Amino acid sequence: MRNELIAKRYIKPIMQSCDQESLENLSTLLSMVAEAYKNEKFNLIMNSNDVSASAKCQLILEMVASANSTMVNNLIKLLSENGRLLLIPVIADQLKREIGRAKRTFTGRIYSNNAVDQASVEKIAQDLGKKMDATIALSYVASDFDGVRVEVDDLNVEINFSKSRLNAQLVEHILKAI
Repeated sequence: MRNELIAKRYIKPIMQSCDQESLENLSTLLSMVAEAYKNEKFNLIMNSNDVSASAKCQLILEMVASANSTMVNNLIKLLSENGRLLLIPVIADQLKREIGRAKRTFTGRIYSNNAVDQASVEKIAQDLGKKMDATIALSYVASDFDGVRVEVDDLNVEINFSKSRLNAQLVEHILKAI
């Protein structure tokens, strides 16, 4: 959570100083660098006290050299100066979310213990998108949830339909009617 707050301090000026195309290019570039953080050897280098901060900075600058962007280079150098190169994956994720908010495109998940076919996933995403006035992409995640749960974190939306809860409410309703 703390890292997300720190990352937002970097995201805000980036969002204010770049146009939409530049933001999307930067997001793609940072996401590519963030993928490197999933590599164990890369993480060892970035977390090592034996490797100098300038060497770490140079390594990442070489990764983004193809962009030929002064702004990207300055961002990497700024993160390095502040000892925050490890925040790049968080910044990449936050930037992607902010771009999604600006474009009203969001991603979410459908949890269920029964397989949900792709057509149903797309239909749920389309209907939910209409309700929320947004474009929503959902992905199915197998779980042990007895029913269906839809989550879209960036919109703070969670919809549950549980078989056990439905049965309990049905029994309660019948008992009240008697």
